[in-house]
Amino acid sequence: MADEEDVSLDVGNLQAGTNIIPPLALGEQGFAGLNILGGRVFEECNHELRWPESMKTYKRMAKDGAIAPALDLVEMMISRVPWTVKVPEGYEEMLKDKANYLRQVKDDMDHSWDSAIKQIVSFNRYGFACVEKVYGYREKAKGSKYNDGLVRVKKLALRPQDTIEDWVYKNKGRDLAGFNQCVVLPTNSGIDGKDFVNNPTTVDSGWNTATKFLKRAKFMLFRQGALKDSPEGTSPLNGAWQAWKYKQAYQESEAIAVAQDSNGFKVLYLPPQYMAADASEEDKAVFEEYKKILANMHQAKQSGMILPLILDESGNKMFEFDIKSITGQKSYDTNAIIGRYTSEILTALFADFLALGSNGSGSFSLAETKVSIIEMTLESKLNEIKDQLNNDLVRQLWELNGWDADVMPYFDYGNISRESLDEIGKFVQRVAAVSMLPKAPEVVNWIMKQADIPYHVDESLSPEELSDQLTPMTTGAAQGMTSGLPSGTGDNTGSSGDSSTSNNENV
Repeated sequence: MADEEDVSLDVGNLQAGTNIIPPLALGEQGFAGLNILGGRVFEECNHELRWPESMKTYKRMAKDGAIAPALDLVEMMISRVPWTVKVPEGYEEMLKDKANYLRQVKDDMDHSWDSAIKQIVSFNRYGFACVEKVYGYREKAKGSKYNDGLVRVKKLALRPQDTIEDWVYKNKGRDLAGFNQCVVLPTNSGIDGKDFVNNPTTVDSGWNTATKFLKRAKFMLFRQGALKDSPEGTSPLNGAWQAWKYKQAYQESEAIAVAQDSNGFKVLYLPPQYMAADASEEDKAVFEEYKKILANMHQAKQSGMILPLILDESGNKMFEFDIKSITGQKSYDTNAIIGRYTSEILTALFADFLALGSNGSGSFSLAETKVSIIEMTLESKLNEIKDQLNNDLVRQLWELNGWDADVMPYFDYGNISRESLDEIGKFVQRVAAVSMLPKAPEVVNWIMKQADIPYHVDESLSPEELSDQLTPMTTGAAQGMTSGLPSGTGDNTGSSGDSSTSNNENV
C-alpha cells in the first residue's frame, strides 16, 4: 500500500462563488398527513380497530388463550430487565454527583421503579401509553428520603388509554398540545350500585364525571410504530386481529357442533293443524308452547316433557318426540383450522416459539433462533422507553433544577436475557484457559454475582493476596484447552489422564 501523501486540492479553473445563500424557508412547511377529526384519529379503516372502539377490541382479544400468554410474556420480560444510570464517556468525574442524584430519583418515588415500568409497558398492548410526570420537592416532611429541596419524581402515573377523550393539536395540526381525559369519579352518596346499574336515570347523584386537560409537557408518550406521528401508535394486536376473528368463529362453531353431537337434534311431531297459517288461537298457543319446550330442552333448562297419547284413525301417535343423531363425519378438521389461526396469531405477536413442542415438532436450535427474534422485538420496545425517559423525563428534571442540560447522565437497560450458569461457566473456563481473563477482584466478584454467591472479594487486594484466596484448579480441562489451541483439539493431561477432557464442551 502506497504511503499517504498530503495532496492539496486542485480546483483548476473553478472560480470562487459569491457565498450568497439562496432563499430557503427554515421552518416546517409540510404536514405529517395524520387524519384527525374532532380530536380523533381516523387512519384505521376498520371500525373495530379504530380508537376508541379499539380499546374494547383489544380487551376482548387479550382474553384469548393464545394472545394472553404472548402479551404477558413480552410484558414480563421487559419488566424484569434491570435499569441503571450511566454517564457519557469522558464526563464521569464531572457528572458523578448528578448521576448519584438520578439514581436517588429512581428509588425515591412513591411507588417502585418496577411498578412504573409495568405501567409504561402497556403500550405494547394498546399501541401507546400516556404517563404523567408528577414532581415534588425532596423534603422528608413530604415523603422524600432526602431533605435538600431539589426536585424529585413523585410519581410516574399511567393515564389509562380508555379514559382519553380526544387529542388536542396546535400549529395547524403539526404539534400535539395534549389530551382531554374523561373519568368517572367515585362518590360517597351511599347509592346502591345494583340500583344504579338497573335504573341509572333515577340516581342522578351516583354518576360523577370529570374532564381534565393534560398538556404535552406534563406527560411522556410511549408509542409503538408511530406512523404519521400518530399519538396512538400501532398495537401489535392489529396484525393478529383477522386471525383472531376467524379463530373465534371456528371455536364457537366447534362448541355448537359438540353440543349438538352430544345432545342430539330434537324433533317434535305435531298434527298439521297446529302449524297452519289459519290455525285457531288455541292451536297457535299450543304450537308456541311446544317451541318454548324445545328451546328449554336444548339449553338444558328442561329435562323432559309430557305428551298426550292421542292416536289417529290408523292407530299412529299424533304427538311424538324423537332425538336424531348427527354424528356424521365432517369433510374438514376444525381442530387443524383453529391451530392454523393460533399459529398466525403467535407469529404476528413474535411469540410463535411458545407453540414449539406442543405438536411434537421443534428443536433446541430452532427455539434459540425464535428467542433471538423476540429479543430484538424487546430491544425495540426498551429503546422506546429509554428514549422517552432520557429525552423527556431527565431533561425536564434538569431544567426544573436549573442545571445545564447539554450533557446529562442517562437511564440505560441491562441484558434482556440471562445466561445460564452452564453457559457462563463455559465462557469463564475457555477465556481463562487462554489467559484472556484477568485475575482481578472485580472479575471474581462479577463471576460470584452471576451465581448469587453471598461473598464479596475486597477490591483492594493485591494479585498475590487474591491468588491465595482462589481455589487452585485440580482438573486439566484448562490445560487441555490450551494445548489444543494450534489444532483446535485438546488432549488429556496428567499421568492417568483427566476425565473432564472427554467432555466436548471442555476440549
